[in-house]
Parts: sequence; C-alpha cells; structure tokens
Amino acid sequence: MSIESLVGKIIDDTRKTAAEIEQKASEEVRAREEAAEKEIQRITEDARERANRSAAELRQRMLSMAGLEGRKTVLAVKQQLIEEAFRRAIDEVVSLDPKAYGAFVINLILQADPVGDEEILLSQGDRERLGDGWIQRLNRHLVENKKRGEMRITPENRSIRGGAILKRGRKEVNCSLESVILSKRNQMEAKVASILFGGS
Repeated sequence: MSIESLVGKIIDDTRKTAAEIEQKASEEVRAREEAAEKEIQRITEDARERANRSAAELRQRMLSMAGLEGRKTVLAVKQQLIEEAFRRAIDEVVSLDPKAYGAFVINLILQADPVGDEEILLSQGDRERLGDGWIQRLNRHLVENKKRGEMRITPENRSIRGGAILKRGRKEVNCSLESVILSKRNQMEAKVASILFGGS
C-alpha cells in the first residue's frame, strides 16, 4: 500500500471535518464583519457632522482588517487540516495489522535500493511487533531482487513512529514513516488541498 493511497483513504474522512471547520471559520468572518459594521455605524453617527470623510476612511480600514483577520483564520484552519491529513496517514500505516505493516516496511526498505547488508534500526514498538520472521522475509525479498540478503536488526532503538533506518558503516538512510511522508508532502500538498477544499 503506497503513501499516496493512504493519504487518499483519509481524505474522505477529513473532508467532512474540513467542511465543518471551514463553515465555522466563515461564520467567524461574518461575525467580525457585522461587529465592525456596528462599530462603524456608531462612530459614523457620532461624527457625521464633523468628519464624514474620516468616518468613510475608518469604515474601509475596519472592514479591511476584519476581512484580513477572517482570511488568516480560514488559512490557518486549512493548514491545520492538511497537517492532520498527513498525520493521519502515518496513523493509518502504524495501525495496519502486523503482517501488512511488515510488508509495508519491507517495501519502504526496497524502495531505498539498499546493498543488502545494512543494519536496520527500528523503534522499540516495531522491534516487538515485527517479530523474528520479518527479517528473514526481508532478506528473501532482497535476494529475489539480486541484493545480498544479509540485513540484520540492531539492538539500538530509534525514536520514530514507524518504518526503519538503514545503517551501513557511518552512512544512514532514513526510511522512517515521518521521513517518507515529508519527502512526499511537497509534491502531494497541493493535491490534498485541492481535494479537501476544492478551488477555494
């Protein structure tokens, strides 16, 4: 299962939340504009005889400020929802059953084009979850792909949500879920935003 398909899976769940939050943000914009309009009316009535021009300028400034604050709120909410979509992609992968998750991590490692004799660093949770048979399956896949098939899991743990870090000598290749999502994010963020929010 690819990261793209996982992100696609959570988009449907997130779309409803996005619409609700966007509606609330729009209501907040309207409320701010109404409050600004009421304040403008009060100031205009008090100063009409003395400062018609000043009141008109103040009205425009206040409406502009209310609109700007509203747009900032909507933008912040959209960014938060996009962040949530990518965070939930990691959650979805981590929540896979152990066999599917193990296959997913093997796929991540194979995509990194390893030599086949690297050390594998995992999180403590993944070390327990993947089990002993997982490294044999990985090495069989490596041999099938004309690689050495001599990878081994080190006792060292890494603070990652999932995935693996490959170590060969002093060189490390980061195949953690966080790193993979981040590498895909730049090319996928506009698409995710388009699906969540349409043309807005």
